[in-house]
Amino acid sequence: MTLETVDPLAVRRNEIAEMAADLFCVSVEEVVSAESFADDVDADSLLVIELLSRLEKRYGITITDADVVRLVNLSATCELVAECAGR
Repeated sequence: MTLETVDPLAVRRNEIAEMAADLFCVSVEEVVSAESFADDVDADSLLVIELLSRLEKRYGITITDADVVRLVNLSATCELVAECAGR
């Protein structure tokens, strides 16, 4: 019997992708492939603020006003959450 190792960063990335897809009313694949939430999935600033709120709630973190501009795509968002959560 082998034990599968679960990568917590991959789990978090999937959770964030699903959260963003639900909020932006697009598929997870669209979120994953988007280079820019604003340009590729039409996420306006209010949706990004709502994503920030959900991320803070879900992961028990605080994202500063200065860091909101970093929520531009899935990779950048995951990186910011990891930094705020101490990895």
